[in-house]
Amino acid sequence: MIAEIYKKKFELVGFEVVNAVTGKEVLKYASEEKFDLILLDMVLPEMSGLDVLKELRYSGRYDAKLKIVVLSNLNKTDYERQAKENGADGFIGKTEYTPSELADEVKKVLAEFAAAEKKSV
Repeated sequence: MIAEIYKKKFELVGFEVVNAVTGKEVLKYASEEKFDLILLDMVLPEMSGLDVLKELRYSGRYDAKLKIVVLSNLNKTDYERQAKENGADGFIGKTEYTPSELADEVKKVLAEFAAAEKKSV
């Protein structure tokens, strides 16, 4: 239900959204489509978000340029460190933002990624 609320908010501000319910679904979608960003929860059925992150980053089967931001309710200090050590491009605590504020924050994050990419070219 919460995922649907986020999806609707993101679509209202112009994002195209694909909701994956399980870790395996995340991997399936990531192998089939190109995404500007994956917002990855740490708590997922079938496999943890951390396991999904490791698979996306280290298996060699997914786009190395894929941007992944962990979105979690879990303890930010511990999980942010773990996420970044395993290749996450960022970490956002769910409790820090309303769904509308989160959509704005994701816009900022994408703009930062785009600016950094332009500088590296």
